Amino acid sequence: MNEHFPPLRSADELPTRVLCFAPHPDDEVLGCGAMLAGHVERGDAVRVVVLTGSSERSAESKLAAEVLGVTDLAFLELEDGGLGATHDLAERLSNELSGFAPTLVYGPSPLELHPDHKAAASALIAALAAGTETRVLLYGVNRQVPANSLFDTSARAETKRAAIDAFASQSAAHDLAAKAAAFDRAYTINIDDPAVIAAEGFVDLSSSGLCEFERRAALMIDSLGHVGEGGEGATTDQLPPATAVLTSFNKCDDVRSNLLGLRAQTRQFAAIVVVDNASSDGTIEMIRDEFPEVELIVMPNPSYGACETFNIGFACARTPLTAILDDDVVLPPEWLAKTTQRLMEEPETTAILSTKVVEPGMPESYKSAPDINKERYMSTFRGCASLARSSALAEAGGYDVRLFIYGNERDLTCRLLNLGYRVLQYPGVETFHKTPFGIKMGKRSLFYHARNSWIGMLKYAPLEDLMRMPFLVFSRVILRSGGKEEAGEVTDATGTIGIARSLRETPGAFWVLVRAAFSVLYNIPYCWKHRKPVTAPDFELPIK
Repeated sequence: MNEHFPPLRSADELPTRVLCFAPHPDDEVLGCGAMLAGHVERGDAVRVVVLTGSSERSAESKLAAEVLGVTDLAFLELEDGGLGATHDLAERLSNELSGFAPTLVYGPSPLELHPDHKAAASALIAALAAGTETRVLLYGVNRQVPANSLFDTSARAETKRAAIDAFASQSAAHDLAAKAAAFDRAYTINIDDPAVIAAEGFVDLSSSGLCEFERRAALMIDSLGHVGEGGEGATTDQLPPATAVLTSFNKCDDVRSNLLGLRAQTRQFAAIVVVDNASSDGTIEMIRDEFPEVELIVMPNPSYGACETFNIGFACARTPLTAILDDDVVLPPEWLAKTTQRLMEEPETTAILSTKVVEPGMPESYKSAPDINKERYMSTFRGCASLARSSALAEAGGYDVRLFIYGNERDLTCRLLNLGYRVLQYPGVETFHKTPFGIKMGKRSLFYHARNSWIGMLKYAPLEDLMRMPFLVFSRVILRSGGKEEAGEVTDATGTIGIARSLRETPGAFWVLVRAAFSVLYNIPYCWKHRKPVTAPDFELPIK
């Protein structure tokens, strides 16, 4: 059985005086909402302490508490985003502990991505280590914890969802609920009971184990933040572990081939995470039956975009490195060994290593083109087969979910460039990608490629480049001949290969572009809010 998915434990064994710490309003619901509802139902004394929060968010937290049945709710009203600078945070939490005298404490894991969560976890561990005798369950909100205790929360899954819905001020409330449900479902992978549809997982600590956990957590956080150890000449044993992340939707046979290729790696992945978009072709059942080692997250319905499902997968990675993979790639056995070795020879500022990709219909002239076969720093990467530093992905915020699909790699690279990172093309290993060469034909593909290229550049292109872009797109993309594309003259903007053909062959292509243009206009305020022109020398417009 996967060590991250221990057997279910009974909530009856838990103590009855419960204190929950939440860095922000909603964390108490996302992290352990179903368990809190269960404690209230059992008649336990339950107190929730929210460390930060505006008046609006705090009011929503009170509504959520009503849904859960919690009546004892307190707000410390500390600065959102500033818990790390609150010098007496551990003392404040210690006062709460001594005042309520809990026998069970819920709090955030120090392996969380948000700095407030990390600061709250560190302060809580410090307060507990000072001598408080209590049982501790640490939860995850934006990163699943390596749980050693699972509790069946199936009966209260809808209560948790209703409590999350109370946070109406958050435009992504629906997405939060979907992600929380996906996490709770993922914990049930290896539970041999179809009646268990949701479980909350925790790092279960005893007071005697706090110091040891704090030490291990600090080491894990340090490894996520400083993954360049080893350097040039690092041996295989010194190389950091990696998690493979892929999303899937109705490609059962392709996913099976992919996972078999991951199993066959000469250097094994530490974990494999598959985020499935509610496939209906047997993919979910196949993964559960044939690949029990896979951490499978099933979305509630198939309406989620690739950007969002990948972000959920990224958040589940607990290793210094993350492999970004499409569901229909097949990696050669030495893929991870070679890419990890090469990335560790780079400075820490190299965030992503993008491998050479071979696809059906790809002309030999393209595959052998000089620019495709030399190492160089780029302004994008191949999202179907790349290796990234997990800390860089987290720092940049992952993919922009507004893009939904296509163009997300270039958009993410722009943010990485603004943070001082680089992306390296590495042709030293080839990946076979079953999707045919060039842009996928059809209205959906044309719409998102056209729309997203403009949204990305409105956010990140310098003004001079942005002014030139309409002419360059028309002259170098729309009027570009297929012969130039086949000859390998298009190297980085692979999403534009076949645009001219798509315009000719897609029924109603003109109206697709009109729809895309109106969508770009609608998103101008969003682009303006997030606009940060890239000045890094690696930046290029999506036309090359």
